[in-house]
Amino acid sequence: MGKHFVLSGIIVFLIGFQGWSQEESVSENFSYRSFSISPLGIYSGGSSGWAISGDVSFDYGKNIFSLGLGAGTQGNYIGRSDSFNEVNLLYGRSFALSEKVFTDVFVGGGYFHFNTYGLIDATGKKGEIDESTIGFPLGVKFQLMLGQRYSMGIKLGGNINSVQSLVTTGLVLQWNRKRE
Repeated sequence: MGKHFVLSGIIVFLIGFQGWSQEESVSENFSYRSFSISPLGIYSGGSSGWAISGDVSFDYGKNIFSLGLGAGTQGNYIGRSDSFNEVNLLYGRSFALSEKVFTDVFVGGGYFHFNTYGLIDATGKKGEIDESTIGFPLGVKFQLMLGQRYSMGIKLGGNINSVQSLVTTGLVLQWNRKRE
């Protein structure tokens, strides 16, 4: 039930947000825009470690809608380690900074899961703590076009939530739809 509530809230949020930011559109067709992956990233929050993320994006006029996935771990594979997973629906816009340099800016909502080891009750008992909540991701990608269909750059992001807000940064590799 909780996951359905989260997804319903995300959809309502994105539809409302899209309506507030409506501008004159280039095209009213919903079409594939790009696929990107950030394979070499780091995160920082209550702990820090390695992160990976990816997204698939679609255009609707000047608006960008994305489905993003992300995960990270502290990297302590022998002992206990903090880790997170996130699934986000994002709304964004793209801005050209020059002929070959552009930025995409995103905001959205989604599911956030954090796993850690610590005190699980007032008696001092320790154990694994799994917590899930609604997260509100923010992000920006600064990219350089290396060809008609490929760009590379830096991705900065954050997830504001009630469990463990965090910041991520990393290299982004993006494959774009061929533009006319």
